[in-house]
Amino acid sequence: MNTTDFEEPISWQERLTEGPVEWTALDNVLFSVLMVLAFELLNHISSNIGYWFRPNEIPVRGKHLDEFSQTDKVFVTLNKLCTAPFMYFYVRYAYAEPNVVMESVSIQNMVLPIPVLFLVYDFFYTILHWGLHIKSIYGYIHKHHHHQKAPSRANVDAVNVHPVEYFLGEYNHLWTLHLVSHCLGVKVHGVASILFLAVGGLLAGLNHTRFDISFGRLYDSKAHDVHHRIPQSNYGQYTMFWDNVFGSFRPYDPKDRINPMAQLHPETGKSLQYMERITNQRSSAIPSKKSD
Repeated sequence: MNTTDFEEPISWQERLTEGPVEWTALDNVLFSVLMVLAFELLNHISSNIGYWFRPNEIPVRGKHLDEFSQTDKVFVTLNKLCTAPFMYFYVRYAYAEPNVVMESVSIQNMVLPIPVLFLVYDFFYTILHWGLHIKSIYGYIHKHHHHQKAPSRANVDAVNVHPVEYFLGEYNHLWTLHLVSHCLGVKVHGVASILFLAVGGLLAGLNHTRFDISFGRLYDSKAHDVHHRIPQSNYGQYTMFWDNVFGSFRPYDPKDRINPMAQLHPETGKSLQYMERITNQRSSAIPSKKSD
């Protein structure tokens, strides 16, 4: 009787070393769960960083989207779920690309590539974002995101975009990694490639809060707040470098008019105008007691 030889299953250490090509179905499920949890962690950090470090707040000048529609909820949920397959392809590419290395950490492969990655990403994102504002295209895709003119929910508001826009924005990170590592021949450490995504996710979340956070001329959360009110400006995601180059940069003006009732309630996160309307509706719904 012939015996059939079976290959020994690959250990989890080997699967981790070899990357996604050796992952099992269970590995992929676990990876997807971890990516969803990572998104929620980033959202928690960007939502609460203001309470931890207490920066100034950006006054609300545009109309705040107080209630999500069903479309908003579907888009946010779908885009969150789409993060897992994107991360799978991103990690798989990083494992396959010879210029994305995991050994010999140095300033050249860990620190220096990060600003290059952000600059290259935002070059294409700025052009993409400008294209989505072209009148004949705007109403089909990007208009949905601009229903919110005073973002406050961090990464939740950031991913409340049409799925086509989310796909293009996310896979621009993969395109950027390919250009920098493969086409430009820059050695990028694997950890640096992940930091590029993590820091980018954090900054995108901060762009959609009321927290006034800036790092010199490199990053300023107020710039994206201006874009939500005045859409034909500040198309960059992480930096205004390319907006300055292309002439689309518009500085934040603290003297712009502020509507006191448009400010957000500290406990509910809704506008004071919305809270007043809800209170009045509830009051009118309570039948008044007839006096004897």
